[in-house]
Amino acid sequence: MLSEGRLIGIKGIGGYHIVCNVQDEKAIDLLRKRKRRPDKPLAIMAASLESVMLICKVTDKEEETLKSRQRPIVLLEKKFPETLPHNIAPGINRLGVMLPYTAIHHLIFQEELQYLIMTSGNISRMPICYKDSQALEQLNGIVDFFLVHDIEILTPIDDSVVRIIDEKEMVSRSARGYSPCTLKIDSDREIMAMGAEQKSSLCLLHKGYAHSTQYLGNLDEMSSYVEYLQVMKRMKVLHGAEPQIFAHDLHAGYLSTQCALKQSAEKIFIQHHHAHMAACMAENGLIEDAIGVIYDGTGLGTDGSIWGGEILVGSKSKFSRVGHWKYVTLQGGDSAVREPWKSAVSYLYSIGVDSKEFLSRVERLKVKTIENAISNNINCFKSSSVGRLFDCISALVIRRTHITYDAQAAIELESVIKSDVSDFYPYSIEEKEEHLEIEYEEILSSILRDMKDGKTPSYISAKFHNTVCKATIDCVCKVRNKYCINNIVLSGGVFENVYLLSSMKRGLKEHGFHVYHNMKIPTNDGGIAFGQAVAAAQMVKEGHYVPGSSSKNCNN
Repeated sequence: MLSEGRLIGIKGIGGYHIVCNVQDEKAIDLLRKRKRRPDKPLAIMAASLESVMLICKVTDKEEETLKSRQRPIVLLEKKFPETLPHNIAPGINRLGVMLPYTAIHHLIFQEELQYLIMTSGNISRMPICYKDSQALEQLNGIVDFFLVHDIEILTPIDDSVVRIIDEKEMVSRSARGYSPCTLKIDSDREIMAMGAEQKSSLCLLHKGYAHSTQYLGNLDEMSSYVEYLQVMKRMKVLHGAEPQIFAHDLHAGYLSTQCALKQSAEKIFIQHHHAHMAACMAENGLIEDAIGVIYDGTGLGTDGSIWGGEILVGSKSKFSRVGHWKYVTLQGGDSAVREPWKSAVSYLYSIGVDSKEFLSRVERLKVKTIENAISNNINCFKSSSVGRLFDCISALVIRRTHITYDAQAAIELESVIKSDVSDFYPYSIEEKEEHLEIEYEEILSSILRDMKDGKTPSYISAKFHNTVCKATIDCVCKVRNKYCINNIVLSGGVFENVYLLSSMKRGLKEHGFHVYHNMKIPTNDGGIAFGQAVAAAQMVKEGHYVPGSSSKNCNN
């Protein structure tokens, strides 16, 4: 059936997969259409390690991880020219590959197939189907046949996603084989940390151990939220726990926050980027203060603006914001994330450049509408997000004006880097009262000049990445001079960018910093719950929060 282009729903150990023949481009297109997943890369299961090596470059550590008992999806560099259909992972230079891990997988590969598409059994953005009745209802319009067994699955769990950085595993999605992730924390409190809205997870601090759940999806999808509540209930029952404190995000619009506020126990809010920093510090066993470089797409700041390009100084219990990327006025709320061209218009408007020449794919009337809204401050917000800056550059340089999955613009911008480029763009760092501000105006103007001069997207992307690294390193060197801190933690979803993370680590070490980043705990929002639990526990331990007081967070 697979060789005939059929799509099959196969029940595994943590839920259903949708499976088709990798070599059948039409079957892949059909899967994408039915699953409503037009661009997001699809995972591949290969029959053997030898099969993997035919399509990807594999290091010794990547081989070890592929063959490990956890059997995660490992993100590997493609071999070119590609021998598999382009529509498996369009626009990017990596493939997510795993090896068989159940008996049924091995039986299927006896049919002389080398590779299979093995993607989560769900409609895009919804949680994986794990109940038979649920699969028959939701996947019936996607797959042509089902292959099932009679063992009941109590808890859904996706395949874990891992990449190798400097010969070490870096978990991007913590799920099968890696979850629950349990780390020792010096605290006798029982705390339930609620996580973020995207890439949600929960973390229960119980008897001195932090137990982080599997990836639970995005809570703006109601079925994910229902499962989130079930997992929280199950955790409390399994551990016999009655949390004394619920730690949650500062953003009142998050369902995770709203759920926490409904609880009768004490509540502590933890600022989003401080949670990233605390998670990284705790995972790496840091006790002394550190400088935190926290780069991501979004997170509500204590000043009411959207943060995402932050330089923090502090500990697991408190922080000061000592630097950030310069604010830009963005328009459109969530639509600015889904449509990177809107970020580009906002940045170009801020430096007085007409967008028409650089955004030819976008209707002029739409651009003008955004510009008018910015000038009249209609549905606008201030943002220091590095994620949105990457969106802007992606829209300009590779013309990625719309996205269909999270971080698509940034992923594709990284993927076009092919040449060894050491150049960087001019930039400036301004001292503003009590903090430093990394300016983007010179960077953006120089990129526009390179575009006019016909420089390749590969060259411009590499040069931009190098500039983000160099500007950040210069900024934290200034912070070190003032605070005499050598420990530096890198966290936030932007650091899933391999080129950026590797370059940043190398540059910081050359300047004598002790550099740490997330490994077991996801650097994206999947690690927020763990960071919230750590920060809340430390705040109570140090007396920054006294149970019985109102929900609070501690920052200088």
